[in-house]
Amino acid sequence: MLANCANPSCCASFRYLQEGRLFRLEADPELTPSVNSYASIQSPVEYFWLCSLCSELMVLRLGQDGTVVTVSLPDCARRNPEDFAIISRHKDRLLRSVTFARRRREEHSEGSAIP
Repeated sequence: MLANCANPSCCASFRYLQEGRLFRLEADPELTPSVNSYASIQSPVEYFWLCSLCSELMVLRLGQDGTVVTVSLPDCARRNPEDFAIISRHKDRLLRSVTFARRRREEHSEGSAIP
């Protein structure tokens, strides 16, 4: 279960999926022959979260030793960090950002029904 921001220098508590950025660490499907393979069973899925403030400045990556680390977000991605899919691979592990469909503010403010 997620409790805090993955940035070790931050103490923000995880409360809502729409605040910040969620990451999923799993067995790399390109290196795993099938979903039911033994490798998939041995590699449980883990989730990491960066709070809103941290996700505007940094991103999560897999370090050279395979651990999840924070790194600075490239300048070109800082304007709209949610527009970038983040993928990092190390050996047989895959770390990727998880995105959710978001409501468009103009529809919500006009009172339109959003499915």
